[in-house]
Amino acid sequence: MARGDRLGVERTFAGGLVTYRHLGVDLGDGTVVHARPDDFSRPFAGGRVVRTSLEEFASGAAPTTVTEPPALYTAEEVAGRALAHVGRDGYCPLGDNCEHFATWCATGARRSRQIEVAVALATVAAVWVGGTVARIALGGGRSPTA
Repeated sequence: MARGDRLGVERTFAGGLVTYRHLGVDLGDGTVVHARPDDFSRPFAGGRVVRTSLEEFASGAAPTTVTEPPALYTAEEVAGRALAHVGRDGYCPLGDNCEHFATWCATGARRSRQIEVAVALATVAAVWVGGTVARIALGGGRSPTA
């Protein structure tokens, strides 16, 4: 791991039922810049971009280097972009989370594959449920209680 690398660590919430990858930018000096909620028990209550020790960032997990999507900026530019935003507020788990931030630092695009996958899965589930309900309502399917 080196200055400008994106780092990822596995985290869980919902009593360990949901796993996600927390991302940040390594500054190469034992610190990491990352976006996070102010209160982890209330992730939608706001947060900010912070600079913490690697140990605090990792929170007991083993950090790995994240290479997708590929960085479009040099390592020094990635680190500089991260540092320039320390203190910025506006964290939101769905629209401006740690992955959005780390990806933007490296590529210029605010993207979160984790959110994109979750939205795709939720869409598929909603279509399936909607289709099942419609078939039952129209008499074309069997009710689970029939």
